[in-house]
Amino acid sequence: SARFADAYPLLLIGAAALDEINARMRAAGREALPMDRFRPNLVVAGTDPFEEDYTESLRAGDVVIKPVKPCARCPIPAVDQATGIPGPDPLDILQSWRAKAILDGAVCVGMNCIVFEGAGGVLRVGQELDIALSF
Repeated sequence: SARFADAYPLLLIGAAALDEINARMRAAGREALPMDRFRPNLVVAGTDPFEEDYTESLRAGDVVIKPVKPCARCPIPAVDQATGIPGPDPLDILQSWRAKAILDGAVCVGMNCIVFEGAGGVLRVGQELDIALSF
């Protein structure tokens, strides 16, 4: 089950996307951000940076997850959830290459997803996923 979901039950972000964001943060003289600042509940490794933008589906056994739309970001990634204190805000850096014209220029990181098949199925940390891409 998903608790405290925003508009969608799943938020997919690739580990390589965070690596790219942090490389740009450090190049701008700012601290790197941990993944939890973006609040994903599905993180994939072994993909290219932002490959989730082109993911058609992810499959793990009987569970099929479909990305529905890019996740437009608010200022929340700047807030350290352990302390509640704002830290380095990535939005201005992300704006330079992650703004989506289709979403009125919103800065997007990650893909909002739904469970398309296999509702009630279980995904586990480290589980392999079959990822289908579309371009």
